[in-house]
Amino acid sequence: MATLKDIAKHANVSACTVSRYLNSNIVVKKSTEARIQQAIKELGYIPNVVAKALKRNETSNVAVILPKINNLYYSEITSGISQTLSRHHYNLFVYEVDNQNLNEDDILQLMRENMIAGIIFIGLFSDKSFQESIQNVLEWEIPVVYANRSIPYQGFPLVYPDLVKAGKLGAEHLYSKGKKKLAIVHKHLPEPLLDYFIEGFGQAGNGSFEEPLIMVIEEGKDLPDNCVFTLLENKIDGVFVLNELSAIYLTKALHKSDIRIVHDIAVLSLGNSLMSEISTPELSCVDLQNRELGVISAEMILGQIRKQEIEPVTVLEPLIIQRNST
Repeated sequence: MATLKDIAKHANVSACTVSRYLNSNIVVKKSTEARIQQAIKELGYIPNVVAKALKRNETSNVAVILPKINNLYYSEITSGISQTLSRHHYNLFVYEVDNQNLNEDDILQLMRENMIAGIIFIGLFSDKSFQESIQNVLEWEIPVVYANRSIPYQGFPLVYPDLVKAGKLGAEHLYSKGKKKLAIVHKHLPEPLLDYFIEGFGQAGNGSFEEPLIMVIEEGKDLPDNCVFTLLENKIDGVFVLNELSAIYLTKALHKSDIRIVHDIAVLSLGNSLMSEISTPELSCVDLQNRELGVISAEMILGQIRKQEIEPVTVLEPLIIQRNST
């Protein structure tokens, strides 16, 4: 079986460099990293993670707790977390609350069984019980990061997008395109979250614009005709849809009704995934930087594990992505 010395000799570096690199204690040049990784691959070196964990009384396991991963919004965040942890040789455990029917006690037991070194909670629509779970975890002195939702700071790092700013950017973008009668369309978004976007709309133009029409739609390939009828009846010429898939279905329904996208009604989506790029037309978006949120969450948890000083609250600025629907 290959040893650290074998890897070092093969990569033409010191054994100390290989050891510190594998333990994420140093950042090496890309060329050096490539040689080490190539040596590991060619020699078939497999680190004894369990032995290392017992020796240092720690593990390289980080848990992510989220509602469900088969949701593009959450999967983008998780992807950012996974890629960052992988670069630092940490393992990712994902616990889906909705799909795995986990309760608070189940989650805490899984943390113990898997020797978790840190936990990233991706905020749920209803967070009360999870805040109780976090307090239990903190008592065990396990690092925690709370991502994706704005909650009162309670002693663990928070990172989340500025939803008020997202609403303001969305309204300003549509107004800048000459649209005067706007609507916010969503798929049963909880009121506390919806209120952020409405507040942002109210800030656009220093509050001088008319309040938007608020519409709830059912997601599906064939949107009810009354959705399009309501937009036309209210003379809506700009729509901010708070879900990418719903925005795609809406553009299809408008096209089916011979309504010209942009000219008659501009459609702006919340989110910036591959779906928006390949839709017809390509969707303009307010990008919440989901993947970046995941990257920052992972960096925060690693920083805590390494006893580094961490910013208590990080708020991500949304961005406008201009495409063909506005």
